Amino acid sequence: MPDLYLTIAEQQEAVIAAIAASMDARAGEAATQAICADYMTRLPRPGKRVLEVGCGNGATTAMLLEHLQPSVHAGVDPSAGLIARAAARYADRPEVRFALGDASQTGQPDAAFDVVVVHTVFSHLADPQAALAEAFRVLKPGGTLAVFDGDYATTTVALFDGDPLQTAVDAVRRNLVHDPYVMRKLPRMVRDAGFRGGETRAHGYMQTENPTYLVSLLARGMAAAVAAGEISEEMAKGVKQEAAARVAKGRFYGAILFVSMTTRKPG
Repeated sequence: MPDLYLTIAEQQEAVIAAIAASMDARAGEAATQAICADYMTRLPRPGKRVLEVGCGNGATTAMLLEHLQPSVHAGVDPSAGLIARAAARYADRPEVRFALGDASQTGQPDAAFDVVVVHTVFSHLADPQAALAEAFRVLKPGGTLAVFDGDYATTTVALFDGDPLQTAVDAVRRNLVHDPYVMRKLPRMVRDAGFRGGETRAHGYMQTENPTYLVSLLARGMAAAVAAGEISEEMAKGVKQEAAARVAKGRFYGAILFVSMTTRKPG
């Protein structure tokens, strides 16, 4: 089954609600906030014009507004349901606006932004090179592109070799991530797109106690695997029960390596 984010504009409300809840859970964690602060505070600020590609329900927008303090913050996403949630969340912020658009067709003017942020989007793109070309187009000369995403090939919840709970991670990669290796390919892709210079950093992410995000990710991976006919409802139920039991006993472990890259359009 392909990454459901490739067809997010067509997903039912129940799926959108689950995705929005997961976005809120991850953005609310201290670990996520620390990682985001590390890369966001290195971006140009304040008073810049910022485009957030794949803004979702606005969960990450809050951190961007805090750290970048933009004069204009535009967010685009292909999901009408997520855009509606984001617009409602920031209805009292006149400098913040949202519109339908995707990474390769943002609908924004040429050379209109000082900063383009693409947060946890590239791993879900069928054509990342087109997304880089679009970012290059909408950036002003000298503007900054920031890409942040998981190196999802590193994702693990295993406590031992052959841990059956790791099968849920495999289901996540098959059904919820288009390219788990994309951040390893990105340095070459940004050069090919015309960007120059910048910095790449690795950010470790681990959950043991209260692993809300990773447990929800495993559950969505299992649900997608059931929908794809890969596994039975009973197997999915067993995996979710095992994850819950490990959390209750203080035995849960999960980790992902995240990567941030900043680069610039010459000018």
